[in-house]
Amino acid sequence: MIICGADSTDHYTLYLDRGADYVIRGEGEQTLAELIKYLDGTADYGITDIAGLAYRDATGTIQTTIPRPVMKKLDSLPFPAWELVDVERYRQIWLENHGYFSINMVTTRGCPYKCNWCAKPIWGQRYNVRSPQNVADELAWLREHIQPDHIWFADDIMGLKPGWFQEFAAEIEKRDIRTPFKCLSRADLLVEDETVAAMRRAGAKTVWIGAESGAQKILDAMDKGTTIEQIYTARHKLGEQGIETGFFLQFGYPGETREDIGLTLQMVRDLMPDDIGISVSYPLPGTGFYERVKADLAAKANWQDSEDLAMLYRGPFQTAFYRQLHTVVHKEFRARRTWHALRLGQLNPLKPGDWRRVAAMMYHALTLQRAARRLDTLAVPPTPANLDAVPLTPVHQ
Repeated sequence: MIICGADSTDHYTLYLDRGADYVIRGEGEQTLAELIKYLDGTADYGITDIAGLAYRDATGTIQTTIPRPVMKKLDSLPFPAWELVDVERYRQIWLENHGYFSINMVTTRGCPYKCNWCAKPIWGQRYNVRSPQNVADELAWLREHIQPDHIWFADDIMGLKPGWFQEFAAEIEKRDIRTPFKCLSRADLLVEDETVAAMRRAGAKTVWIGAESGAQKILDAMDKGTTIEQIYTARHKLGEQGIETGFFLQFGYPGETREDIGLTLQMVRDLMPDDIGISVSYPLPGTGFYERVKADLAAKANWQDSEDLAMLYRGPFQTAFYRQLHTVVHKEFRARRTWHALRLGQLNPLKPGDWRRVAAMMYHALTLQRAARRLDTLAVPPTPANLDAVPLTPVHQ
């Protein structure tokens, strides 16, 4: 059993204790290839010569080898082995659930920014990128052999390198392989007209931004490196190019007040993104944020799932407040989005699915006030007496 990943890189002893034979620490391609040669007896080197590995020796003692250097020439990697995937079954599941077929691609590794709540056990502050030509080659192969309707670029930040998107758009247009895609970016990278226009030419349908907060003091405390003004500008630039915008919002960072939450909600009202994702601040080991709050960590060590929204440390408010805040924000946002679409005539005439949106809008509008009142009753700072008593769970993320 060979394990590779961010969590296992940080906690390799836990995986070895639970039965893993080897844990690959860091990037996996080269380490795995060398390990397989060693295991099948064709290597002319020993286990201690394989960089980036953790394992138990013959005495049961955990051993680690020297770290594996991060790969810089990503174009040298082969494309994913799609022949090993049941593509037609995958396509059918997408079509049944979403009405279109999407495939993931990755163009970069790492992130050079220093948000203090973001863990980077694999790449640290390093950032390496595939060439626009190489990415276009893979997209051309996918269109010829698999014919996806949509691409989800799963990079932490796509197109950070200056001029990358302009070159990529030129490749897409030259080969006539424009395919709608979704990606993640940063507000400060989207304030230039040339970048956003190139994204549209390349096929950008949706761009998600880590907006996080509408309070500048919270962005500064996070070491986010962006401004509220850049968020507003980026949203307008994307809208002008007909690109949908998603906002990631993060609540519960130390020092956040109800007034700061109000600024975030006002930012959403002002900019009306096409979608939002809500989380609460999550202290990951190895981050500056974790070091700051570790003395206040509660009994619960990890979320059970991505929608848990439990406060794992003694934050500004209790878990129940943030779960209710999630409900309130979504109710208001969904109701406003549909009302906005009705005002602009985007739902005229109403189609069968639109009637459900309108009904949901009315439901959210009618129940919003009650949900907001409940939120007010939960706006009580945590104390030792009212902290969530949640038992420790072995689940790790």
